[in-house]
Amino acid sequence: MRLSIFTSLFLLLLTSCSTGPDPTSSTPAQTEADNPSKEAKAKPSKRAYTQEELNRPYSTVSPWRYMITSPDAMYFEKMATLSSHARTIHASGHTLLLPRDQTFLEDKTWKGIMEEENREVLDRFVGAHIIKGIQSPKGLIGVYEDLNGNAVVIETRDDGEQICGGARLLGQVVETDNGIVIPVMGMVEDIRWD
Repeated sequence: MRLSIFTSLFLLLLTSCSTGPDPTSSTPAQTEADNPSKEAKAKPSKRAYTQEELNRPYSTVSPWRYMITSPDAMYFEKMATLSSHARTIHASGHTLLLPRDQTFLEDKTWKGIMEEENREVLDRFVGAHIIKGIQSPKGLIGVYEDLNGNAVVIETRDDGEQICGGARLLGQVVETDNGIVIPVMGMVEDIRWD
């Protein structure tokens, strides 16, 4: 009896050792595990953010997080959320020219832009505030392209103030982990209802 228990344990141990991978064979799974540098290059690791980083006022996680945590961007946030550019603002690495709420309190031409039948107008308006090609917050002066494919010029006026279309840059350029945010007063482009 004792011998059969010993024999059973020995056989169990022998089979468990023999079912592992053959050290001389090269399988794709083994190659990836043995070469983590290739896997790291293929999949860039994303940093995990804390709740505090995501939800603090003026979060610098992305232009989207900055916009939705900004106490000064309620109107544009609603517009951007309803537009087809919401994901672009979050993850594209572009620059968001973010109009402050005061812009919409002073200029009421935006009323009705969030209606379903005006979705194309809304997309054009939000797209005019998303700029491609700005690589860093330094040296903003230049000609760029907005999401609508239109040329956008950031220039300095004679009084030293920087402007972009009809918007005045407020000098608070914020570099987030996924793009740049430039708070502005005014609209980069007027709402075109046609």
